[in-house]
Amino acid sequence: MHGYQHRDQAGIVQFERTPIEDRLQFSNTYDLLGHGAGVDPDAPAISFISNGGRYGEPEVFSYRRLVERVTQTANLLHDLGMGRTDVVSYLLPNLPQSHFVLWGGEATGVVNPINPMLEPGTIAEICRAAGSKVLVVAGRGVDPAIWAKGTAVRAEVDSIETMIVVGAPGDEADGVVGYDRVIDRYRTDRL
Repeated sequence: MHGYQHRDQAGIVQFERTPIEDRLQFSNTYDLLGHGAGVDPDAPAISFISNGGRYGEPEVFSYRRLVERVTQTANLLHDLGMGRTDVVSYLLPNLPQSHFVLWGGEATGVVNPINPMLEPGTIAEICRAAGSKVLVVAGRGVDPAIWAKGTAVRAEVDSIETMIVVGAPGDEADGVVGYDRVIDRYRTDRL
């Protein structure tokens, strides 16, 4: 047993001699995703089953499409005024858009995923503490409870300038952007 630990310790010491900057090929998740997608761009990255009755017909996103949607989402958030230190919070169930917002938000600024099962008051406190500038929520047709929580939180948190709704058209005059309606306006090839 002692010899095994010694080999582990020696390996750790050797590993630690190399500065982290020399070990890492990528410094951010966006570049890492792009590199990974380049290995096999047409391979399935996400298979989404919208309900149990459709398990045989998943919506499949290839790695290429995943990176394109992440890029479009980052560009949308940038267009909404998000910068490196601005926060996008989201209340979403497990949807493909959850991944697009998570990784696209990281490419643009700071991401704050919030458990949509929390009470609106708690969600509002989290958004206030984070200084959320954008709030992404599931639309009424996707999840009525999340939609109701999102609208209540938006009304309570002054820092939220824009709400993005997934699975609904939105109301841009009221500061609610329909993600699915606008996302294809944005570039897929670069930030």
